[in-house]
Amino acid sequence: MVESISRNLLVLSSLVWLSGVCVYLIGLYRTDLNWLSVIPRAVISSFKMFVVAHDLARVPKELQEDAIYMSIFSIVHFVAAFITFLFIFRMVGFKIKSSWNILIHKLFYSRGKVVHLFWGVNEPSCLLAESIREKHSTDTIIFVDIDEECTDNTQRKPTLSNITNTITIRNCDIARLDAIGALVDNCYNGPAEYTTQKDIDIFGLLNLKNIASIMQKSDKSYIYLFSDNEAQNISGALNLQHDKRLLSMRENSPLIYIHARRDANNEIFDHYSQYDGESHRMKIKIVDSAYLSTLALKQDENLLPVNCVEFDKKNGTVNTPFTSLIVGFGATGQEAFKFLYEYTAFIGSDMKKTPFKCYAIDEKMDKLAGIIRKKMPAIGEDELTLIKSSVDSECFWQKVNGIIDQLNYVVISLNNDAVGLSLAVNLFKHALQMRSASHLPLKILVRCYNSSNEKRMTEVVNNLNNSIKGYNIEIALYGKEKELYSYNTIISDLTLQDAKVFNAIYENSPISAEELWEMSFGNKEIQRLMNDKKMSRYHAVHDINRRIAQNISNSLHSSVKMKLMGFNENELSERLKSYYEYVQSRIYGSTVYACSEEDALLLKNMAIVEHERWVASHKLLGYTYSPENNFVKKQHKCLCKWECLDETTKSYDCNVVDTTIKMAYEKLKNAPNIN
Repeated sequence: MVESISRNLLVLSSLVWLSGVCVYLIGLYRTDLNWLSVIPRAVISSFKMFVVAHDLARVPKELQEDAIYMSIFSIVHFVAAFITFLFIFRMVGFKIKSSWNILIHKLFYSRGKVVHLFWGVNEPSCLLAESIREKHSTDTIIFVDIDEECTDNTQRKPTLSNITNTITIRNCDIARLDAIGALVDNCYNGPAEYTTQKDIDIFGLLNLKNIASIMQKSDKSYIYLFSDNEAQNISGALNLQHDKRLLSMRENSPLIYIHARRDANNEIFDHYSQYDGESHRMKIKIVDSAYLSTLALKQDENLLPVNCVEFDKKNGTVNTPFTSLIVGFGATGQEAFKFLYEYTAFIGSDMKKTPFKCYAIDEKMDKLAGIIRKKMPAIGEDELTLIKSSVDSECFWQKVNGIIDQLNYVVISLNNDAVGLSLAVNLFKHALQMRSASHLPLKILVRCYNSSNEKRMTEVVNNLNNSIKGYNIEIALYGKEKELYSYNTIISDLTLQDAKVFNAIYENSPISAEELWEMSFGNKEIQRLMNDKKMSRYHAVHDINRRIAQNISNSLHSSVKMKLMGFNENELSERLKSYYEYVQSRIYGSTVYACSEEDALLLKNMAIVEHERWVASHKLLGYTYSPENNFVKKQHKCLCKWECLDETTKSYDCNVVDTTIKMAYEKLKNAPNIN
């Protein structure tokens, strides 16, 4: 009953206030007064009830002695006081409960735990916390609610929240945090509000000492700053790197995740913190939703561009060009272009790269075009056409009409779910009307930015796809928040783990994948590059991260190569076993396989595809061709045709193909359903 009253405080308080007005109208009325003088007094007196005060002295003595009137008077005042109590309890009760839970946890349950500390409460944070709880039921999850109305301690506003020192989380979020057993506290400012300095005590300044104590007793800890304010996330992370309580943890320093764009401005916080000379300093890792959404595309075999072209499984060549359209060329749109450009690096029967064309449309393209061309100078107008237009303009639909019959792939990334879905549906209908039924498949992908819209968007997409079964057009959602902000994606980083395994098999190393990775891409390798190749630390770190990115790409691209070779990953065929034996027979440094001419041609073609993928990935990084390598100027001698490479360099591409086949064979051989 109390909970029901608590949920309907506004309605109940209004009814009680009206009842109070009636009670005081009766009590204050005099024959020598008119109603206009009594009503304002009754209204004011009724308001006083909610601050536990009354105007009984104004009521005539005969009414004060009337049992019925005084009973009603007392009941109305009591209910008003009770409503006030419930309101205050709602404001501070959760705070009291949360503070008590944190204290108990600190005293009895904090030792040896894994702690996850979230600064701020929003959808990405809640989704990741729920995913963590599903994976690890005993981990400690802590949320610090930051008063968004009060971000500057020197100009604090006198809001009700800072007067009562309450938590300002919405009731629906409180229920979610309760369901996962999260500890919750609040503060007026976040960690970004303090000047970076050594020995700063952020937790002490924010009155969060108990939380700091829980982290200090933990075996491992993670910190998350996932607000939409990128600069605030970065500032908060840099300040936390200097917090004396966290620094005292030394070998057990927390890992800090921040929501930010993976661009040139921010890469220093991610890349360089991984190779900081001070081992006890906290590492910073960037979580970029645009990058993660495209990463999800690379892992979804149904949405790979190879499904939209015609290819020959006998020799791995593609017989058709690839044409794409990207609507909205912000962070997500640019990541989508990188995905398409790298993952459509196919070869035709002439052993040359098949034609690729992408039309990128954005209403702010005039402000984007310059920097895009600057970042990727080797990618010209013939492959990437930049168009300034809004999606509701005549110019846009004229362009669509001109290319609709050639399109293989459409990506819609407008940062607005309603507009994006509407455009996807219109393009879907337009394609049904205008395209030839014999055309290759067309995939229309629309990003879902807000999880609250996911159910509606999924329903629309499913209905459309089910209504035209047998046609060659498909509409799909990608970038769903629940998939992006998950334990496997962010904390476990399974993509990176797969890349480490790929690297170990590629190098044929006797040591573990983790040890080899540290040896190949750790601080010692940074120092070697600086000493042996006379690189600056800046360029050494960039080269290391370029090589790490290539390992990730090699691992993710495996599914494309397997599909081009005609292997079904759901069954362990004798053909795959034969190819596993072929790759074992090749001599290191050579491109010759001990197999039939037909099989050797397929393996060679896959090596050429790998070379074209490598070239595409480096063009996306800003590299251009030069007879001599120059990592400072981003020039590389291998950005050329396959036939121009020497035998040793060609063998590196063969190594990638061999590793792909070895991993596929071992994976399927060890699968539970394989006899």
